[in-house]
Amino acid sequence: MMAGEDRRRAISETVDRIRDRAANQEITPEILSDIKDDLIGLAARRDLFSLEDFPPPEADSKRRSCLYRLSEDEDHGFALYLNVASGDVNAPPHDHTTWAVIVGIEGQEENRFYKKVPDGVEQIDSKMVEPGKGVAIMTGEFHTIHINAGKPVMNFHMYGLGLEQLHERKFWNEREREWDVFPAHTDIREARH
Repeated sequence: MMAGEDRRRAISETVDRIRDRAANQEITPEILSDIKDDLIGLAARRDLFSLEDFPPPEADSKRRSCLYRLSEDEDHGFALYLNVASGDVNAPPHDHTTWAVIVGIEGQEENRFYKKVPDGVEQIDSKMVEPGKGVAIMTGEFHTIHINAGKPVMNFHMYGLGLEQLHERKFWNEREREWDVFPAHTDIREARH
């Protein structure tokens, strides 16, 4: 069987399991933990997700990471992306306005978690996303992503709603000392074939 066909089948089976578990349900930390386990299982299929099939941004690109859309329902729900970073990434504290699960395939991505305080945010936790590990983020929670990539980092990001639909995401602008709208990701590559 060709790797592409095997990959499509594995993605479809994983997303179907996640959808069956979470659709029309109140999303709880327990459900997100189960989704994380499903995605860790998919990430363990390392033979299906290579840098040759999912290359990072080119060396002369202004972006240090890109997203490949692997799956998304017609109503934009259950959106699964493969993120590849080839350099340092430091995202500001932000929310997603929907739930999110991130699991590692290759390399390390530090996620720091925050709570709102009167003058901005305060860090309350930190977890490493790496092979066999991930994080689950409830709607309304804030986090940052930090990658110090000497080599490419690859992981899955799954959201309750596709990124292009998340128009109200906020981030803490430390320089301006205010909350601002988090801009949409500009390098999403279609990979649902």
